[in-house]
Amino acid sequence: MTQAERTKIESISCKKDGITINWCDGCVSHFHFIWLRHQCECAQCGSSLNGVRGLRLDLIPESPNVLEYSFDSDSLYLVWDGDGHVSTYEAKWLRDHCYSAKERAVRKHQPVLWDKRIEIDVPTFIFSEVENSPSRRLEMLQAVCDYGFCKVEGAPGLAQEAARLVELVGTKRITHYGDFELSNKKMSNTPDDIATLTEKDSINNVGDIRQALQPHCDETYRTSTIGITIFQVFQPSVEGGHSTLVDGFEAARRFRTEFPDDFEELVRTPLTGQRFDPKHAEGELPRWYRCTLPMIRVDEDQEVCGIRVNERQIAPIDLPYDQVVPTYRALQKFLKIVYDPSLMISFPLKKGDSLIFNNQRVLHGRTAFKSEDPGRQVLTNSVDLEDFFSNVRILKGRLKPEEPIQTYSQGMVT
Repeated sequence: MTQAERTKIESISCKKDGITINWCDGCVSHFHFIWLRHQCECAQCGSSLNGVRGLRLDLIPESPNVLEYSFDSDSLYLVWDGDGHVSTYEAKWLRDHCYSAKERAVRKHQPVLWDKRIEIDVPTFIFSEVENSPSRRLEMLQAVCDYGFCKVEGAPGLAQEAARLVELVGTKRITHYGDFELSNKKMSNTPDDIATLTEKDSINNVGDIRQALQPHCDETYRTSTIGITIFQVFQPSVEGGHSTLVDGFEAARRFRTEFPDDFEELVRTPLTGQRFDPKHAEGELPRWYRCTLPMIRVDEDQEVCGIRVNERQIAPIDLPYDQVVPTYRALQKFLKIVYDPSLMISFPLKKGDSLIFNNQRVLHGRTAFKSEDPGRQVLTNSVDLEDFFSNVRILKGRLKPEEPIQTYSQGMVT
């Protein structure tokens, strides 16, 4: 099948409730009249792309019909009964928005699941290439779509240059931490103001301790949690401090296969994540965040679309009496799979190396490291999923306009 065949109309028939299109590649699409009328994007009706619409759905007849229809290989033309409104639809646009089960499945992005075996061939990109080449930048973003993560080598490895990589991913997210979370720091983000961990009076962030961290998702206490994390290394550990990653979707697949009832328990059971930050910033109130959502989210096709795993942030479980023990049982089984070494990859990162990963799919952690001088210094920024996918769509539209618009996992969003 060629792209031309896919988007060329061969014939059309008018049914009682809509239009049936036979395409030159042999596929068939049926569009209801109500759908077609609502999707008219003429100058009068406007477009959902910019939200400027003169068309009101409540004023469209419940069962609209057409007076006339015609077509050529590239377009469909309709004249509507009642007001004589004329609508024109490009053939490619219709094919790209066909809502048959087959076409919806084609458009739905399918993640590539992985386990420890990917360690020998981690998706890796060179910073200068992705910064200077839109096509390489798109490949990097698509790798994050496919695998949930990628590694980037050769970035400047300096705090003042960190925004260059973040901006290739999307708009920097601002939280109560500010626009960054720099380990091994004082209040400012300058090379002259770096403190060692031992200078801190108290530790209120696990990123600032040297012990190993089990794989986890960040900020499960937010209703709008981190989408994409950009983790940059300015000063690596000499000994230890290796990054670890786990594909949460693969862990969920195994969990569902081995313990289907327990899987359903974590899909339907809301669990509260919380975080109390007593010293957010001088002169401001402390912060106490709480968010209640399931640990595993599935979409309308019952496919896993989001993971929210951080056992350190689970608040006291507040469920009906008879659900408490089954929920703990399910949590224990799932966490044993999440922490299974056969799922985990581990590798050192040097100065200028970075990881980009989907925090609502890939769990991250690290091995322990020793106190050193100069101390380990890493920077964590984040980008919301909607901004990340916006960049993917725009770049694909420019570089691969022939491809249909894909639908991507919305993570933990309900």
